[in-house]
Amino acid sequence: MSTLVLVSGYIVCIFVGLLGLLVLWKIATGDIDLTDLISEENGGASMSRFQFLVFTFVIALSLFLVIAAHPGGPQFPAAVPATVLSLLGISGSSYLVSKAIQFSDPAGIVDRGSDIVISPVKATVKAGDTFQFTANIPQKPGSGVKWEVIGGPGKIDGNGVYSAVVAAAAAAGSPQPSLASLVGQHATIQATSAEFPNASDLAVVTIS
Repeated sequence: MSTLVLVSGYIVCIFVGLLGLLVLWKIATGDIDLTDLISEENGGASMSRFQFLVFTFVIALSLFLVIAAHPGGPQFPAAVPATVLSLLGISGSSYLVSKAIQFSDPAGIVDRGSDIVISPVKATVKAGDTFQFTANIPQKPGSGVKWEVIGGPGKIDGNGVYSAVVAAAAAAGSPQPSLASLVGQHATIQATSAEFPNASDLAVVTIS
C-alpha cells in the first residue's frame, strides 16, 4: 500500500509540475493571452486581477513544494499547511478589497475603453483634394479603426484619408457629375473602434 501511495505521489507531482510549466510556456509564447485576464472589460489595467494571478501561481508553487519535499517521497500532506491556507486567504481577501476600493470611485466604472476621438472634428477640403483624419482611443492606443462616409459625397480609405471626389455614374451612359457640383456640400465621416463596435465618433467635411 505504501508503495502505491508513493508511486501515486510521484505521478501526481510530476503531472502538476509539467502542467504548470506548460501553462507558463504557453503564456511566454503567446498561445495563452493574458490581456482579458488581467484587464477590465473596458480595457483598463486591473491590479486586483494581476495580483490574484500572481498569488495563484505562488500558492500553486508552495503546495507543489510541500508535496515534493515530503520526507518519504512526493505525497499529498494529511493536512494542508497553515502557510498555504494563509496565502489563499490573503489572496482572496485582498482581491475583494482592491475591487471595492476601485469601484467606490465613480471613475472606476466609466467605460473608458470605448472612448474614441476623431481629429479634427471639422475640416474644409477643396473639391478633388484629400484630407487626413486621425482617430485616437486613449485607453487602447494603436487599436484598429474602421472608417466610412455615412453621409454626403466623397470616400475615405482605411487609413483615414478622405477624398473629395464624385461618385461614379449610376448607369452606363449617364453624365458624370463634375467636381464643381461638390462645392458647398458636406460629408459626414465616422470612425468606429474595431474592438468596441459601439464606440464611434463623427467629423464633418465642408467641400469648397
